[in-house]
Amino acid sequence: MSNNKIEPYLMSVLSSRLYSIGLEMTNTLMRTARSQLMSVCHDLSTAICDRNGNVIALAESIPVHCANMGLTVNPCFTHPEGIKEGDLFLNNSPYHGNTHHADYTYIAPVFYQGELMFFAVTKGHQADCGNSIPSTYHPTAKDMYEEGALDWPCIKIQKDYQDVHDIIAIAKQRIRVPEMWYGDYLACVGSSRTGEKRLIQMCKEYGNGIIKDFCDAYQEYGSKRMMEEIKKFPSGHYEYGVTCDAIEGIVPEVTIKIICDVYPEEGNIVFDLRDNPDSQPCGLNMCEATTLASVVTGVLNHITTDIPCNEGAMSHIKVLMREGCIVGKSKMPFSSSLATTNYADRLISGVQALMNQIVDEYGIAEGGAVQCPAVAVVSGLDYRKNYSPYVNQIFCGMTGGPAVMGHDGWVTYQYPVTGGAMNWNSTEVLEQQYPFKVVHEEIMMDTVGAGKYDSAPSCKFVLTPRQEKVTCAYSCDGINNPPKGAYGGLSGHRSAAWKYTLDEGELSRTNLPPFAEPVINFGEAIVSESSSGGGYGDPLEREAKMVCHRVREGWISKEFAERTYGVVVDTSKEIYTVDEAGTKITREKLAQERR
Repeated sequence: MSNNKIEPYLMSVLSSRLYSIGLEMTNTLMRTARSQLMSVCHDLSTAICDRNGNVIALAESIPVHCANMGLTVNPCFTHPEGIKEGDLFLNNSPYHGNTHHADYTYIAPVFYQGELMFFAVTKGHQADCGNSIPSTYHPTAKDMYEEGALDWPCIKIQKDYQDVHDIIAIAKQRIRVPEMWYGDYLACVGSSRTGEKRLIQMCKEYGNGIIKDFCDAYQEYGSKRMMEEIKKFPSGHYEYGVTCDAIEGIVPEVTIKIICDVYPEEGNIVFDLRDNPDSQPCGLNMCEATTLASVVTGVLNHITTDIPCNEGAMSHIKVLMREGCIVGKSKMPFSSSLATTNYADRLISGVQALMNQIVDEYGIAEGGAVQCPAVAVVSGLDYRKNYSPYVNQIFCGMTGGPAVMGHDGWVTYQYPVTGGAMNWNSTEVLEQQYPFKVVHEEIMMDTVGAGKYDSAPSCKFVLTPRQEKVTCAYSCDGINNPPKGAYGGLSGHRSAAWKYTLDEGELSRTNLPPFAEPVINFGEAIVSESSSGGGYGDPLEREAKMVCHRVREGWISKEFAERTYGVVVDTSKEIYTVDEAGTKITREKLAQERR
């Protein structure tokens, strides 16, 4: 389709219109969802796909959710009943184009004058998805049957705008918090139907012919813009490896091997992930959707931001993967319970680090490793509400922001797969809704990945039950393999999980396994130390005044400043100052020692 059919001003108007519709869908979901996970933390995403099922517009969303929405929509085309007006599809299957079982994706086909024009897509992470343990993640599940989650392989949950009540009944029967699930379901329906309504209105205003021409032209424009960007890259072959922690007794330490070839004359960048281990008997295996999204995200983080986020652009980032691989296409019955987190976070970090070899204009270090107890799935009985059960994931003290060229890391970055798109829980709201208390949540001194630009520091988070025990399920990577720095930047701080008794204090520390769902009894506290990202550039090149500022701020100590950055800080006065002469001598000495 030729761009001549749609003049530039109209393309700009219509692309902005789609973006605004996506924002309205997201806003509807955030304001009506029942679980804190979606309403407060915003573990959700929306997308608009064109009549062919290809992503055409994305609002601000979670990267691992949305750079793959076309894969999630595609099974609609093979449904035995076809696609009809008033349908609403539900796909949460990692074996059928979705991310993992906890991400329920609702797909509303949009018809106007009897013609399929768009798909309005809403994805929300569930508070509970029916796993055999009270968690939406099951790292030690040897297969999907032990994982236990309900698998909806792109089924119709609504027909003619009415619920399929048998599906609703099955979901409520198998989910521990059925009313919370149903409230979130209604929010997702409202989001998709809002998108459908607005898209129909747009088709009515402009006509189906112009809208179809626009979609084709906009995809072509995205393709051309991405090709122009890739043509700036040097041709070459690049490799990088990123190592993930083991699950003791289940899976060994795994190094994900990333191979990349750049073909600037074709406008393509190709990643080959096939030379990686086969699927493992655990829940860490990735799937096609998360493998694709992780690579695309890692590349997009290195290019200009004015390229359309549509299938036309993303199609030039090609990913070679194989079925039955830890970073590839899921193969039943292997579990992909954590397909959106541990290996995915490492893969994004690895792609970002590899891209530093190709273009350093937007250089970035590895991001923090994830799933420490501060983002555990918590469950138990609420003594304040007639001992009713509760299950939900919290998002609290996890930082993870890597250093980037020109900037320090983002404190509330959290996961590489979310890239700062999610919110931390409000402590006050969290304690009001659930029967536990946050003892403290604080930045840890001397935990940055140091560099010319620092990562965000780690965070210490402590939680204790108010009365009844709390189960905290987590999957804590980064204990043995902290994120690496780039261009001379130092590695990040290691994560940790442990507990202590309140009466005896932290001297009673008991280390916890990196992958576990420990029960924390009344009188005990669970402690989470998040991983920090890597630093970027040589720490000896960091601006001395910024080092001094961080000392005064309490992020780093005077001693850390001197031994890491070679900066001598005079703390004798209230306003700290840099000892210029001492700093020059110290930096010269450290530089010589490091050489």
